Amino acid sequence: MRTLIRRIWRIISLALHLVVGVFLVAFVFGFYSPLQRDRTTTRWAARLLRILHVRSITSRMPDLPNGALLVANHVSWLDIFVLLSARRVHFVSKHEVRAWPVIGWLAHRVGTLFIERAKKSDTARINQEMHALLLSGAWVAVFPEGTSTNGSKLLPFLPSLFQPAVSQNLPVVPVALDYVSPDDKRAPQVAYSDDISFTQSLWNICGESEIRARLNFLLPVSGSHRRELAERAHHEIASALGFNPAPVSGGSPAGIAGDLPDVKQ
Repeated sequence: MRTLIRRIWRIISLALHLVVGVFLVAFVFGFYSPLQRDRTTTRWAARLLRILHVRSITSRMPDLPNGALLVANHVSWLDIFVLLSARRVHFVSKHEVRAWPVIGWLAHRVGTLFIERAKKSDTARINQEMHALLLSGAWVAVFPEGTSTNGSKLLPFLPSLFQPAVSQNLPVVPVALDYVSPDDKRAPQVAYSDDISFTQSLWNICGESEIRARLNFLLPVSGSHRRELAERAHHEIASALGFNPAPVSGGSPAGIAGDLPDVKQ
């Protein structure tokens, strides 16, 4: 009974928090400076995590003077808010999210870029939009696995969205993200993958007393080719998560193929 009450209370609190987000974006953001909007976005994300009793444990971020491409492994829809609570970033998401009621509108208004997976040519458009953001000094975040996993593995990275970093000679910041329970064991109930629906994932998360999100910012990597960058970032994240990393060849790695993401977020 206690767990049921906890779940209901958190879902109600989350719904109210979503209403606050809609109000801020619809009626307040227009009066804010870009810096104020960014700070409000990060605070709103941090509050969402507190409602769900997700404790974010974040390492020190690299101090970079200009824009950067942030790449992270993808476990849950929570990943977005964990990253946003640490730093203002612009996400690249699947086009279908734009059509989601309320959430899609909010994501659009806070600067999310949407890619149509069925159109390979859409990658060029997204890369141009990423170029503009990176040139302005913003950070852009992608999940280069192209889909979410249950956290027990790291899929090969799709290289296409690494191109803006190559073209502008900007750093790529790998981020290793995992979720554990208070006793430091992996928390599979956080996963939003396979056949798990968003509703089931939310229900699972709301039933936990506490979840710890460990966000590990790694040293920036660079490379002269997008496949090389994808391989280097994959190697660093795999090592940080305790997986067996593939060797970095410096060329076009076998196993890193395809250009269109299939992001479940």
